[in-house]
Amino acid sequence: MSESIPGHKHSSHSRSGGADLKRKRQNSAASQTSPEPTVCFHVGNESRETSQGSFLSFVWNTGLDSSCVSCGKPFQPGKDVPIRTVGLERNSPLRPSVTDIAQDPISPWNLRIFNRHFACIKTNQVNYIPISHAWHESVAAAQDTRTESISVARIVYQTPVKTLLALAEDSPDCEIWHDYISVPQWRADVQKQLLLSIPEIYNYATKTAIHLDDVKSVHIANQAKSSPYNRFIIDFTTIIKSRWFDRMWVALEYIRSKDVVILTEDYMVCEHNARDLCLRLDALHSKWVKQRGNSDVTEEIWKQNTTLKRMNSWIDMEAWKNEKGMYRTLGWAIGILGHRQCRRSRDYLLALGKMLDFVPTKDPLILVEDRFQYFLSLATHALLLGDYTPLLFIPPSGEKRDDRVPWLRGYSTAGWKVWDMGRCHRKATYDSIIRDGRVQPTLETVGVIERFEYFGFEGEPRSVVDHVLSKTVRAQGRDPKALCEAMDRIFPLDKRKGVNMDWKDTEQDHAQIYDLHKIQGILEEYGSFLDAEVGQEASVKRLEIVKKITTVLKLNKRGSYAKESRLDMAAGEAGWFLREYGKGMEGISQVSCKICGRRSAFRMTIWEEPKPDAAQLYRIPGLLYDDTVPEGVGIVVQENRVLGKTMYATPACACGRLETVELGSAEL
Repeated sequence: MSESIPGHKHSSHSRSGGADLKRKRQNSAASQTSPEPTVCFHVGNESRETSQGSFLSFVWNTGLDSSCVSCGKPFQPGKDVPIRTVGLERNSPLRPSVTDIAQDPISPWNLRIFNRHFACIKTNQVNYIPISHAWHESVAAAQDTRTESISVARIVYQTPVKTLLALAEDSPDCEIWHDYISVPQWRADVQKQLLLSIPEIYNYATKTAIHLDDVKSVHIANQAKSSPYNRFIIDFTTIIKSRWFDRMWVALEYIRSKDVVILTEDYMVCEHNARDLCLRLDALHSKWVKQRGNSDVTEEIWKQNTTLKRMNSWIDMEAWKNEKGMYRTLGWAIGILGHRQCRRSRDYLLALGKMLDFVPTKDPLILVEDRFQYFLSLATHALLLGDYTPLLFIPPSGEKRDDRVPWLRGYSTAGWKVWDMGRCHRKATYDSIIRDGRVQPTLETVGVIERFEYFGFEGEPRSVVDHVLSKTVRAQGRDPKALCEAMDRIFPLDKRKGVNMDWKDTEQDHAQIYDLHKIQGILEEYGSFLDAEVGQEASVKRLEIVKKITTVLKLNKRGSYAKESRLDMAAGEAGWFLREYGKGMEGISQVSCKICGRRSAFRMTIWEEPKPDAAQLYRIPGLLYDDTVPEGVGIVVQENRVLGKTMYATPACACGRLETVELGSAEL
């Protein structure tokens, strides 16, 4: 570092303006002749310096290059890349205090750079701490435009140094891997190779630090104790609003890491690790949902300009990392990464591939240049593993169907909206999906769709139940057991959903849950008024009967896991589709079994309206996701196209014939 620029004494007001002007000129000349401040690094046995004006060019090009400090051998271009870690050179002399990008006295020590082969790191059991962080926008802009900037250089230097000082409180000789310095950002060949190595870099280390650089330690400390509701909302939303939760790559870093500690805005290392904090936040949120209702708590979170999706994404990352019984699907990976932002769609696709251990036959950096081809290869990889999620994706708005692979959806977006059913708890019974190069799953036929109508389940409860009840009775008659089954398909019990894991098996004994004899009497009474027109006295009596059946079926009773009733949940789910996709997707269909001819009512999610008597409903035996019930997952197929899906389509009859359903080619 250079010495600071000499100052000067202030002159008295009695001196002439000419003398002042002369002094200003002298000071200007002194400023011009002062050397520019420099930054010193220790690389191997060398001490290297760079001026602050060329700092980014130095660290993001070849300025920190060296041979491997472990084996002494060079790095072969295109074959291996240096894993560059950063430590503090405690034997270096103190530097003079100057005003420059380092802003002394931030640290009395210079930075030491260690370049190693990954093989050497493993052989010598070198420990380091990777830092998972969200890039500052100004740093990203400078990286993209290859522009020098003193303000950006300050961030690129200071952030790793402050991070090192914080972590050195517990580990004085620690090394960190921080991509502000560890990656030569202006060398595209090395940067791309390191991009593919990210999962291994984070997975090798025994500990990773995530830097929530916009969350103060007090907000996290408050979650370690029982806070009042208002305090919980503020701290909870402050944490999940962190820009770290915006970024896509950090999610993959987190998932591939082992133990994860949290570094805050004030550079404090939190007492509890990230897993403990995540579980604590989830438990507190569940507690308040039970007390105040899901809608009220969600609305309070919205008022803080954030969304629960961010917390759900964190919970999913923890589950992906640690819950051994979960099946890692393409849909779930999209559900995690699709809520986050990335600067290049290429990175999103590569990260998805890394999550699923996808190893394409071609170089991934070449294959990913063709977005459609890469996503097709990734989706095919998932299908070959028995993962049905690609067949259940909701088509993104404006995405064109490719008739060569008509089943493929989601290739045009880097968002979460193609997938809405969460994690997979049970794989399908028949997991052979691709045969002879074609998508031909073995499915259970449910029947032909005779009619379908979109329905939002909104309005006065008796009117909603009356509408559904009339459709159900007209479709399947006055059988009380059939009615209970249909109502459970349309208004499912929340304790039966996979996310709640409160089910024992795939069967329900409706005789134990409901009073079938009583329901039979109500149905007979209702049937006599079924054709009454609105406004007639008979229609008023009909609504009174509907009120009885609503009570007997417990449709207005709060759920086991939330304040909302089954009616409220159905309206909320239908409203969610309308809000998120800009159109209604939920509705009720009448399906006729192709074997026994029995007609039954089903609830469906439809994105392309089916033609009566042309579309068919198929069930995917065994499959269970978070937001589905056992034996409830199905797809709507018409002319080899998937038009919709079901989440609650439990069997309405005992036929259950298996069919091989043709959906098109698995390759171009």
